[in-house]
Order: sequence, then structure tokens, then C-alpha cells
Amino acid sequence: MTHNEKRQAWYIEGLYTLIGGTVYGATSIIVGHPLDTIKTKMQAQTAFMGNRGLLNSITEVYRTDGVKGFYAGAVPPLIGSIIFRSLQFSVFESFYTYTERYAAMKKEIPGTYGVQYRVLAGGLAASFARAVVESPFEYAKVKRQTGQVWHLRNAYHGFAALCARTNIMMTTFFVFVDSLRRHT
Repeated sequence: MTHNEKRQAWYIEGLYTLIGGTVYGATSIIVGHPLDTIKTKMQAQTAFMGNRGLLNSITEVYRTDGVKGFYAGAVPPLIGSIIFRSLQFSVFESFYTYTERYAAMKKEIPGTYGVQYRVLAGGLAASFARAVVESPFEYAKVKRQTGQVWHLRNAYHGFAALCARTNIMMTTFFVFVDSLRRHT
């Protein structure tokens, strides 16, 4: 789609990206969780720290727990990833399309090589929505991967760091995607 083509209604754009984000969220956990489990064990569990190395750690998890061991604690991040990844794209695209009618939001921010206000605002809104949903799932995942007890009342410990990381990462992503979408 070129930048001159008419977009669908904001809620249709949001629905399409909600579906795409759902597939992305599930796939990212199915593919990425085994290495995330190894990384977490190497960072947090004494038996995996030191000079064991990646291959030795993979072998040890497989030897002791089989394939199931690589997916320890995968259910919370699977559910969370589907929700927050679909939400981030849906919020951004809905906001972006909805604000298309406002000339002020389509203005380019000076000195940014064409970044529009709606892209920046949409990226921040989408990132914040993702962080609010992601924080409890990320907390539960880390606790489950390391065999620790987790408590719902602590689900937002570390939220400020997670929110800052997510805002920087996702707003940058949306700026690049929008720039490519409008200029290529």
C-alpha cells in the first residue's frame, strides 16, 4: 500500500493487526522460549553459571528434563505474548488510522526526516499498553523458569524499566516501519 491509498476504517486496521500480532506472539514463544529458558538459567541458577557454556547448558536441560525442560514456564509468556504483541500492533494501527483525519497529527516533526506526530504518539500509546499487559506475564515467566515462587502482588515490580525499554524499542520500530511504508 502506498501512502496515497486510502486505509480501511481504524477498527478494521486494528483487527487485521490484532490477528497478525496473535500469530507473531505465539510463534515468538514457540521458537524463542527454549533459548530464553537456557539464558535465564545461565543468569540465575548456580548450577548453570560459570563456564558451562551454551551447548553444555542445553545438553544438561535436555538430559534432566527432556524437551519439556526447554518450555518450563512457557504458558504465561505464551498467553501474554499473544495478548501484548497483538495489542501493541492493534493499538498503533488503530491510533494511526484514526488520526489520519487530523492534519495536525499528520504534520512532520521538524528535524526527524519526516516522522509524523501520530506515529510518535501512536508508538508511545501502543508501547504503554503493551508494558501494562506484559509486566505480570514477564514476572511470572522469570519466576517459573528459575523455579521460584511468584506472587501476583509483585507482578509490577520492575514495571518502570520494562515500560521504558518497551517505549524506546517499540516506538523506534513503529517510526522505522512507518518511514518505510510511506517512503518506499
